[in-house]
Amino acid sequence: MFEYTLPCGGFKTHTIMTENNIKFDPPVFEQRYCTVVQILEDQKWLNEIKKVTEFGCAEMRLFQLIRRIGSIEHIVQVDIDEALLTTHLSRTDPLVSDYMRQRESPLHVDVFHGSVADSSAELLNTDVVIALELIEHVYDDVLSKIPHNIFGYMHPKIVIISTPNADFNVIFTRFSPLLPNGFRHHDHKFEWTRAEFKAWCLDITEKYPNYMCSIFGVGEAPAGDESVGNVSQIALFVRKDLLDMPLVEPFNAQPEANCETPYRNLHSVDFPFFKDTRTTEEKIWTQVQYELHRATYREDYYDADRYVYKIAIAEILRCVEYLGATAEILQQLLLENKKQMENGYVIIEEDNYSSDHDSHDYSQDAQEQVEDANCTNEVENWDA
Repeated sequence: MFEYTLPCGGFKTHTIMTENNIKFDPPVFEQRYCTVVQILEDQKWLNEIKKVTEFGCAEMRLFQLIRRIGSIEHIVQVDIDEALLTTHLSRTDPLVSDYMRQRESPLHVDVFHGSVADSSAELLNTDVVIALELIEHVYDDVLSKIPHNIFGYMHPKIVIISTPNADFNVIFTRFSPLLPNGFRHHDHKFEWTRAEFKAWCLDITEKYPNYMCSIFGVGEAPAGDESVGNVSQIALFVRKDLLDMPLVEPFNAQPEANCETPYRNLHSVDFPFFKDTRTTEEKIWTQVQYELHRATYREDYYDADRYVYKIAIAEILRCVEYLGATAEILQQLLLENKKQMENGYVIIEEDNYSSDHDSHDYSQDAQEQVEDANCTNEVENWDA
């Protein structure tokens, strides 16, 4: 076991109790999704994640979030319910906005009809496996095969598994009884307590010692009932080499597939992407040109006595540091492009730009690229 803290310190949630109900804000499924995204975007391994496989993807709602993570280049969606997959296939297609503002790296998406218990070649080279609220829906024969498929066959770098916490059910029964099967959902085959889930996770790390596990949850208990834990419990398995620890056992470079029912590809799609072939210096200089041009729109930069605009070099540097610029690189670029500098400022003669600012020494396309680069990337029942 190891302790894991979400990179952004988690997120604010509320559990609201009324006389006849309990409400989670945001809904528990959204809390799970946000947790997954934060884990995937953790800087400790963000650049190590290229291929993500989600088992039990259902309506493919989580896909809409993880597809926006720029480092991910391949997303595999897998579910045993072919009708459900077919109904929602269009959710994996690019939107109009994906063509207007293209990714900086490729993204290929595959949707497969298949079982989480089957070791299929399509699953190889997966970096992250996600299975949210899935394992409680399968019978023992399938459940027993899941660890081998994920940890013994796929051996990904990260595995995220969530399941309901049975300890929390005592809260729900205050408002209404559980279903006739004794669970929250009619299709649940079991619901584990925290102790049972922990035992299952520890059994996995014992059989597959290349992994460490951390257990936490989402959906906080109401005040005074903290002893029951979270409504949904999450296990994060991380391969030891990702934690700068030596692997205990070597991986089989060519594991043998054991797929009783072959995976069937229902849909594949490639997202549009723009590959920026400019050098780092060219990217920095495009941004510098934009900042110099923008300075000529600001009266506070204008020196009326000299009829010039003055912009601090330190201010320009702050605008281009995200591109890898340093004071030395910026100084060299300004010299190479014969920009007038004086006492830590770049001096721009007023007549260098036309009065209506329509003519400038860089293309409109370049300006739009800079503006794009500065933009920020952007019910349920008890079982949801």
